[in-house]
Amino acid sequence: MESSRPSKTKQKKEMEELQNIGKALVDLPKDLLKKLDLPDSLRDEVLGAKKISQNGAKRRQLQFIGKIMRTIEVEPIRAQLEQLKQPSAQKVKLLHAAESWREKMISNENGCKEFIRLYPKADSNILEELISDCRGTMNSRSKISYRKLFKFISTLLQKNEK
Repeated sequence: MESSRPSKTKQKKEMEELQNIGKALVDLPKDLLKKLDLPDSLRDEVLGAKKISQNGAKRRQLQFIGKIMRTIEVEPIRAQLEQLKQPSAQKVKLLHAAESWREKMISNENGCKEFIRLYPKADSNILEELISDCRGTMNSRSKISYRKLFKFISTLLQKNEK
């Protein structure tokens, strides 16, 4: 006597998974939420859940979002959420390049000249000042300059990519 419907345990797990996806949507900032490709009914309920502060009401709203999600295709939404979680490979590559340039400029006298040759829009005065602050013993000013130098380089690299 085998049944073709899934067990209650399996149904509960699937429902909990849909609620977790709904909770992830509710936890997103509104600007990111608006960029996602969601059905209007789901988007409205998720935005409504953001306004609810009482725990019981919020739990019921999440259950309702899970119920709505049973009627729609969930895989595209899950894929969009996963894509938001992982930083893009290009962004990671830019951060590594900025870090590498920073170390090269601090440790090598010719690093700054090479960077300015490759990126002529860079302000050489600011760059040289930040580099000189980073050299020598580490103090509060050099730590700040170390971060500013990284930010300066990464901003230039991002502008150059576009």
